[in-house]
Amino acid sequence: MTVHITDLHGMAYSSVAQIAQNMVTKIATNELNFDPFTIYFYNWKDEPVDVISARFDGIIAALQDGDTVVIQSPSWNTIEWDQKFIDRISIYRNIKKVIFVEDIPPLMFESNEYMLPQYIDYYNKADVLILASRKLYDYLRVHGLKQKKVVIQHMWDHISQVNPYIIPKNKKVINFAGDLKKFDFVKDWSSENVKLNVYSEPLEGVNNPNITFTGWQDDPVLINSLRKAGGFGLVWSEEPYWSKYMKMNASYKLSTYLAAGIPLIVNSDIPEKDTIVNKKLGIIADSIDEAVDKVEHMSDMRYNEMKDSIGEFAKLIRGGYFTKRALIEAVFKAQYE
Repeated sequence: MTVHITDLHGMAYSSVAQIAQNMVTKIATNELNFDPFTIYFYNWKDEPVDVISARFDGIIAALQDGDTVVIQSPSWNTIEWDQKFIDRISIYRNIKKVIFVEDIPPLMFESNEYMLPQYIDYYNKADVLILASRKLYDYLRVHGLKQKKVVIQHMWDHISQVNPYIIPKNKKVINFAGDLKKFDFVKDWSSENVKLNVYSEPLEGVNNPNITFTGWQDDPVLINSLRKAGGFGLVWSEEPYWSKYMKMNASYKLSTYLAAGIPLIVNSDIPEKDTIVNKKLGIIADSIDEAVDKVEHMSDMRYNEMKDSIGEFAKLIRGGYFTKRALIEAVFKAQYE
């Protein structure tokens, strides 16, 4: 039996979706001997049946009866494309299909909410699902998902190397990486005692001495920039629809901060809240004002305790262990249970 895994290409170099999928594939192929199926992101709404059929045959040329296929979802092509792809795989005898649900567009964007039944139908074609959280599984079940063998991802990995000579310090700084169009708190930042570092291009019209815009940074640079900045990494959303999704989903940004070795700021609804509290990986705050106050009054002793806890925990994230565990468990559930 060969285990295959899809791998996304063709998106922007800075695309977090592609970066995350490529990382999963790298772990799967380099350390677990999976075979990659390269999927290209493209836009051809009226692609003829014979053309897409030939495309699929090229992607899955190495597939044989009895193999297992891990599909990283979504492909960021259309849901119809994804449906046709899994149906093509299903033509082969005794194929086990694992869908690694890394994002769900109908839950990410309110304008796509109407497509949720199509995605549920797609997930129902899998033998095993890898999902971010038990909350997400329960939500999908309410909306039509059949009872499934499920592996919980818990957290993203973030394969990286850190400079051990850069030690994060208890600076009165909050670091934030994200698309600023979604986050009004940046425009309204008023704290003079706690500065905001934003790893994005500057917002037009925002000229605030308490905010530093660093611009987008390539991953190796970003990781060590965060270490040098010290302080905390903020996982946040103020947009109601996206906030609802964050209560069920795993944040790649969260793992980026942990890989860098800096403590987190998260709200109390995040799926891994208990892990963050029990493992001393960060602080809980349900408003920006609360977050600023906790950072401003953070003692060096408590900060260093969190920093040391993260130093141990981050070895799992930097080493790809969440991904390896999820993939191995999914294959066992598909082929053994």
